[in-house]
Amino acid sequence: MNEDRRVEKRFSIKQFIDLSAKGEEFIHVRGLDLSLGGLSCETTSPLDPMMQVFVLLSIPGDSGERIVEVEGYVAHSRMEKGVCIAGISFIDRTPDARTAIESYLFAAGTDRTEAD
Repeated sequence: MNEDRRVEKRFSIKQFIDLSAKGEEFIHVRGLDLSLGGLSCETTSPLDPMMQVFVLLSIPGDSGERIVEVEGYVAHSRMEKGVCIAGISFIDRTPDARTAIESYLFAAGTDRTEAD
């Protein structure tokens, strides 16, 4: 039986996210799911576990999209058929970023299906 260790509910997303590791240029990763505590994504670039990353999320809102900046680390990653599947754990969110993500997830919870 596969026990889920996540604390926060996660919701499916289908959007590209910009991610920078080790202060390098941003790469586009495909977001798979999002929670207040982190996200899972896929990319063709391998991501090393425990690598610190900087994430730029585009959050839709009533007054249009806004960019939210969050710091995190690669909690886990694995290669599958040439694609890196990674889990990013957020470690530094400004109160404004936290509020924006919470609002987005609340809206997602009212009109989206929760990820399994």
